[in-house]
Amino acid sequence: MAHPLKTTSLQASPLKFPTLSGYQSVQPSLDDYRNKLNSTMAGYFVGPMHVAQFLEEFLPRALPPVPTLPKDHFNAMPQVRLESDMYQPFIDLVQKHKLIPKYKIINTSNHPDQDMGDGWKLKPDPTMYCEDLDTTEKVTQFGELELHLEFKVSDSADPFQDPKAGDDRTRWSFEARTMDGKKTRAQLAHYASEWCARQHRRFAFTIFIADSFLRFIRWDRAGAIVSERFDFHVDCKPLIDFLWRFSHLDDAGRGRDPTVRPGTPLEIKHAREQLWEWRPKAERPVVVFKVQDVDNKPREFIAWGSMAYPESLIGRCTRAYPVFEIETARLYFLKDTWRAHDLGQEAKVLLDLDSAGVQHVPKFVCGGDLSSDATMTDLFVPVEDFCDVHGNVDECDDEDASNRDSTDSESKSEAETPPPLPPRRDGSWRCGSNWNHITRRRIHHRFVVAFIGQPLSRVTSSQQLMQVVSDAFTAHRQAYEMCQYIHRDISARNILIDEQGRGVLNDWDLAKKESELKRRRRHEKTGTWEFMSCLLLLNHHSIHTIQDDMESFVHIMLYHGLRYFPHTQTAIAIDLIRNVFDHQMVNDDDGMRLGGTNKRAMFKDEAYLGDNFCFRSVPLQRWLVKARKAVLQWLRCVNPAKDDGDSSDEGDLAPRTAPLRSRCKLYTHEGMDKIFRNALSLNTWPQEETPVDVFQMARRSSTKHILDSDFLDEDGSTGSSRKRSRTSNLSVREPQTSSHTMDTRYRTRRSNARSLRI
Repeated sequence: MAHPLKTTSLQASPLKFPTLSGYQSVQPSLDDYRNKLNSTMAGYFVGPMHVAQFLEEFLPRALPPVPTLPKDHFNAMPQVRLESDMYQPFIDLVQKHKLIPKYKIINTSNHPDQDMGDGWKLKPDPTMYCEDLDTTEKVTQFGELELHLEFKVSDSADPFQDPKAGDDRTRWSFEARTMDGKKTRAQLAHYASEWCARQHRRFAFTIFIADSFLRFIRWDRAGAIVSERFDFHVDCKPLIDFLWRFSHLDDAGRGRDPTVRPGTPLEIKHAREQLWEWRPKAERPVVVFKVQDVDNKPREFIAWGSMAYPESLIGRCTRAYPVFEIETARLYFLKDTWRAHDLGQEAKVLLDLDSAGVQHVPKFVCGGDLSSDATMTDLFVPVEDFCDVHGNVDECDDEDASNRDSTDSESKSEAETPPPLPPRRDGSWRCGSNWNHITRRRIHHRFVVAFIGQPLSRVTSSQQLMQVVSDAFTAHRQAYEMCQYIHRDISARNILIDEQGRGVLNDWDLAKKESELKRRRRHEKTGTWEFMSCLLLLNHHSIHTIQDDMESFVHIMLYHGLRYFPHTQTAIAIDLIRNVFDHQMVNDDDGMRLGGTNKRAMFKDEAYLGDNFCFRSVPLQRWLVKARKAVLQWLRCVNPAKDDGDSSDEGDLAPRTAPLRSRCKLYTHEGMDKIFRNALSLNTWPQEETPVDVFQMARRSSTKHILDSDFLDEDGSTGSSRKRSRTSNLSVREPQTSSHTMDTRYRTRRSNARSLRI
């Protein structure tokens, strides 16, 4: 059974990890976002680990002796009906006996973080900071948070459920399925996601308290380890032990990245002078990244505003910064990500492309793996299941995932053997037997390139859009023909504009050589949902080919044409984007997203756009007609109808005599390359053309603007007595619930007469 989702993410891979994105036609409400976040994190919690093992594994013993207090020290907390009445008694019992020297716990529950920028203003329960942090004006500061505590007045809100003695743990569902449990789990993940996005962390800790019961949680980019729960009113020794050990750890021991430090006054001055163009919208600190040179010598790069930050807690969690190096007095671009252990290094791919002379790709400067930085959650998955995971799960993004929305999976390649994994840790306590949702070991990867680009949305005309995307297509062609690499994530955010107004194909972290892909036994989807090919969306296990990437270029051109340039359907452009690019179904059985039917219908019988659709830019329209025909020719050749179970229209898709693949324009790059060249050679491009974003127009015209509000609190309020609606006023029609039917409002009858034949 499948049902439609109302919104999607553009965080490239993972396909199961929706995140907020500027490419979505509609942004979700807080409740919708957390519901999706809960779905995203399903299966990524490993537990319940024994409390004693949790302390020994993750918090080395502190040198000073632990204070001796009665076992029932926290039994002094009163029985209350309101959650807020739990905070101060707990804080007093901790700080009165100096259990966290050099730290303090602050009640932040009534103080939204004002530095979150657009979107919701989160107000976490009491949080721990360094004692010298000034919290008089800004009480809640995710950028300075050291330890998060979450309270619930009833244990019915526990997001996890421990098995009883004698229960079969392999058949036990550790993640609570109650509504309260799901809500709490999503809330915890939301706080952890924001926390780890605002700081440079390798891991983080949360203390969860429900009535008199307590759990410890350790988060990293592979998932979360959760302790068994215990009654800390009866025996508080584990809690005291945790707090004491935690407060005696150094920055790295508490999870902070030791290769990133705060900027000095001089470095802050340089940042404001050199990086002002990319200054952050909300207040963010100036930091300095350490990156290893080719000679293993450290180089330092100053960063301020991020062009991309992790919107998902798990997965690649990519950050991207324009940076400045004092020593060379030059600007560079730095990428920081958590790559899957069995995927190749993006730095090496860029070196290969550079050595081969591939055009329109970033030039590599320095960097690689931070060898000491790797996830630990995956180490508690048994070896046999872990190996299965390597070939059977999606790659999380972008992030994303995410963001970008989503995940890629790779089995070990015969061509490139990943380094050996460390030994497994004792995980005999865990519940469940299917670990397909636990990602592989992730390694911290950071590198610098000599290129800072502008996003594709900054094009100034349809002609420049064509030129920039054509340049990126050239890079894709050369990378394949010279180095046999297939990019596998052709998306809008991965095509950038250089200083000369030309295109650059970026983000090669999912690139694989064709020979490696053909040797794989299992194949999962990779890429960014909105721009993925029909075949990959229709068939989970299709091998990713150059034709899939070439189709993605067509989707990018059409998406940006619909969104930014005039055409005959401008009045319903948002609806078109939603129905064609955002459309997806989710399988209730495994949570996998399905799609591609609407895109295929658009190519097959001109659904959604209609017979009479036309761009005002004649060269752009000519390109679209030819590009659509090329994609349709390929779809008819490979006949994907059987892959999605839609036997009703299989005959429509497959012609009686399917063209030979070698005769298809998409068989090699040459056919599509020629379509680009012919369009660019035309002299009828509009001379005066100003892109207009239909999304921005809709938001400005909305009288109840909430999507990008700078004032929206976590609870949806504006901070005043008057509250704003948390739903969109955009006039966006829902796609049909059936995966095989189309919205008849946009599907037009085919006719013999065409308004434009080119």
